[in-house]
Amino acid sequence: MTRADRDAELATLLAAGGVGQSPDEVRALIRGVLAAPAGAEPDRWLDLMAPPEANDLRAALRALRAELAAERPSEPPIAERLARLRQVLQAHGVDALILPLTDEHRSEYIPAAAQRLAWITGFGGSAGVVVVLPDRAVLFVDGRYTLQAEAELDPDLFERAHLIEQPPAKWLSEHLRQGQRLGFDPDLHIKAEVERYRRACANIGAELVALPANPVDEIWASRPPAPIAPIALLDDGYTGETSADKRARMGAVVAKAGAEVAIVSAPDSIAWLLNLRGGDVPFNPLTLSFALLHADGAVELFVDPRKLAPGQSLGNGVSIQPIAGFAAGLEGLGQQQRAVLVDPALTSVGLTERLAAAGARLIEADEPCVLAKACKNATEIQGARDAQRRDGAALCRFLHWLETTAPAGEVTELDAAARLEAERRRDPLYRGPSFETISAAGPNGAITHYRVTEASNRQLETGSLYLVDSGGQYLDATTDVTRTVVVGAPSAEMQRHFTLVLKGHIALARALFPAGTNGAQLDGLARRPLWQAGLDYDHGTGHGVGSFLCVHEGPARIAKTGMVSLKPGMILSNEPGYYRSGTYGIRIENLEVVVPRGTPAGGERELFGFENLTRVPIDRRLILPELLDADERIWLNNYHARVRADLIDIIDQDTTGWLMEATQAL
Repeated sequence: MTRADRDAELATLLAAGGVGQSPDEVRALIRGVLAAPAGAEPDRWLDLMAPPEANDLRAALRALRAELAAERPSEPPIAERLARLRQVLQAHGVDALILPLTDEHRSEYIPAAAQRLAWITGFGGSAGVVVVLPDRAVLFVDGRYTLQAEAELDPDLFERAHLIEQPPAKWLSEHLRQGQRLGFDPDLHIKAEVERYRRACANIGAELVALPANPVDEIWASRPPAPIAPIALLDDGYTGETSADKRARMGAVVAKAGAEVAIVSAPDSIAWLLNLRGGDVPFNPLTLSFALLHADGAVELFVDPRKLAPGQSLGNGVSIQPIAGFAAGLEGLGQQQRAVLVDPALTSVGLTERLAAAGARLIEADEPCVLAKACKNATEIQGARDAQRRDGAALCRFLHWLETTAPAGEVTELDAAARLEAERRRDPLYRGPSFETISAAGPNGAITHYRVTEASNRQLETGSLYLVDSGGQYLDATTDVTRTVVVGAPSAEMQRHFTLVLKGHIALARALFPAGTNGAQLDGLARRPLWQAGLDYDHGTGHGVGSFLCVHEGPARIAKTGMVSLKPGMILSNEPGYYRSGTYGIRIENLEVVVPRGTPAGGERELFGFENLTRVPIDRRLILPELLDADERIWLNNYHARVRADLIDIIDQDTTGWLMEATQAL
């Protein structure tokens, strides 16, 4: 059958199904669907264009999707891509380019269409910056990706630098030459970054130049389209607050800041504000979009309308505009000389400069949804407790299987990750992993953000450590948990290092602190036992976690750079670790919610503390009891008693005996 014949047949089915789209429009939509992750409900995309009863049409659409998915466009070699990029830069009158691994929304996980850095370099990590000069190119990554960058980059094309120890602005100030022009995409940078690069250029007589379009896009002929995943509304029974109430509350914050409207460019803020969830990017249930939040609570959502099913509404007070019209919407605000709230830490300079050029009055302030979203309400906290209990049962089933199977030498990292995913999928509220599982055996555990592949896949060996860091997206919560377990018998060195990490974990979990305390002030509690032994770890101790949203959520974090005060309702991870390069890695991670602890007798300040949420045993075989003091032993025994009590009624009989043994008191 020819393409014309297939199109004619499809057109007939579309007309019979009452679908007002042409075959070419359907193809474009399906290509967008293919650019999004498959998700936990892989057939939901059909609802965007075919009624449930249109069986023949749905079958034809599935066949067309399979046909389009099989297409494999050819890609030029990395060296050719880099050479062509330099030609485009020269044509634009610039000598160099700085390109971060991000998108227009500053998301952690970005769609394939925004993977410009990966396409130009071949690096597959989730964070980095590349600088391309006429005669050299440098990729900047942090400590998580040092080994990965070394393995993936062509050393003849790209140098490597440490993102923290030798940041791009410092490197540029040392390697740009006087008179050179450094180009950047203003839609991918925030104000602070641009100011740093501008100062670096000015110091040596170079110039920073905003480009009208991203030069990588000009040469990326096979660039995927923007993703299209269906939008769903999350029931108020999970959110604990209606979208209308949230919008009114956040609109009042906008008004209090002296603004008439706020720019909301972060997809997780939009998802929280409108109680919607999507699937445009991996792991986070987000819809890529922009929003204008007005002081009266009205919202204009700029989104690809093809993500909405026919007749689907997002409620009164929410108007749907095509995402292609967002630039015009900003110009309209400027022409009306509106007072617009922009968050310089989230809003790209491309957006703010368009607003300013159009005549808007900019008010710099925190985007109001960020903090409100982080402080979970009672419904969300209870949802987290419930989900962590079910998630803990899945982990216990997995750990029981692992303990009985791995010593035989027949389990690999990929096997273990697949088994854990299968255990989580048994939960009807499960909607997929919250990030790519870190399934790391032996020396791979020393790679902080290790990602198992067919090439790196190791067998779990007797006498080694296995580190598994994983999480799930559930309708009622997001989970994240790390456990390090021994296969067979541990060495004394393993036990000592594990116990030092555990002591730091317990110290943070037991912390009491006054209102106003930030994460940087707490970070040292988890590191102290390691510091005293001359050891440390090269990552933060804790990050915020969303509610069926992003597993890494701002604004608070427990780290040396965590300057935001912790507030009740915030859910954060507690995950100190230790990594012996080439040998093993150790990390113990639970999620904790900040709760009020009252004012002690004779005290003057209210104290906060943490309520533990995670319900997974900690491997007792790796603990040296003599290194724990009495209070630490009490904490551990109480923790295991809670795990046992909360899980004993929801695990299968085979796992019960394992749980009883794993949670015995020291």
